[in-house]
Amino acid sequence: MIELCKSVERSSANPFDVDIREKIMVLKKRLPEWKFLDELLLDSEAMLELAQIVKLQDEWLKHRASSLYIDPLLIQLKVKVLPKDALVESFVRSWHPIVQVDQISPKGLEKAFVYWRDLGTMSERFKDEFGTYGVRPGTIGYEELIELGVFTGDEFDKRLKDLMAELAAGSNGEWIDYRAFIHSDSFEQTVLRAYLLAFLISDGKASLRTDPLTGNIWTMALREKAGGVPKSVAISVIGEA
Repeated sequence: MIELCKSVERSSANPFDVDIREKIMVLKKRLPEWKFLDELLLDSEAMLELAQIVKLQDEWLKHRASSLYIDPLLIQLKVKVLPKDALVESFVRSWHPIVQVDQISPKGLEKAFVYWRDLGTMSERFKDEFGTYGVRPGTIGYEELIELGVFTGDEFDKRLKDLMAELAAGSNGEWIDYRAFIHSDSFEQTVLRAYLLAFLISDGKASLRTDPLTGNIWTMALREKAGGVPKSVAISVIGEA
């Protein structure tokens, strides 16, 4: 048992592979059999090594949570803490049946056939909005926004400074709710605030933290510019219906 624990500590193995409860029950069962001091010392050392494994499990979970990593164990934990109503609601939202035979009539099938038969190509359907070849989804940067006339370079810098000052005053060295901070009266302004905040985070002037179990997101202004390599995080911004 001691060698097993030390082996896990020395390697990068998953500390949850060690069944702590099972090992403790074994020690509890064998404890009355120990008669000599050396045996009791070994028993104590085994308990110490199991405690180290518990510590590794705690660090393992914190590391996974801080790095925005979700593995099957975290998903299992999140499902276990969800109430039944929330679990049912999540299932209904993610359930998208393609077809239900008992709700399709011959007339409905005929209408669907005619619709798909006469439906034009993608390029033809969106020609008026996007031109002959259409516009594919992609990313847009600072220079493109200026070229499109969304705002000038000076205006962009001013908005960044204003948002940074607002974040610094709002967070004051503490984590604040990300969605509450970017929220505005209009969906367009909310998206713009999220876009500007992404620049501050990428530049190391602000930081972002998430909780994979709850889905909560926090942000905070940094007094000193952060170093290291930034990580890419995708966050959806949903407008109100």
